Amino acid sequence: MLYNSLLKLDFTSHSKIIAFGDEAEAENYMNLELRKISDWAHNNKLKFNEHKSKVILMSRRKRKVEKKIEIYLNNKILEQVSSTKYLGIIFDSKITFQDHVN
Repeated sequence: MLYNSLLKLDFTSHSKIIAFGDEAEAENYMNLELRKISDWAHNNKLKFNEHKSKVILMSRRKRKVEKKIEIYLNNKILEQVSSTKYLGIIFDSKITFQDHVN
């Protein structure tokens, strides 16, 4: 309930906030959207490399067991990682940026 007011803040048109109830919902939506992106790429004679693409589930939720999700690109499951470097910034699954600072 607390987060509902956060989702209703008036952000600029350059920002978008998305919240999912659970990982299964996020997994389903991501696979649907990635399929659209893959179809667009195919129609424009492009291809995203599934071997260079990675999945990172970001959440501050404390878990005893790491949650695995299956995200597909070109009908192949993408590797799930706990941290990844993007545009020189190291993102980690707990959103602490500790690896980047180190």
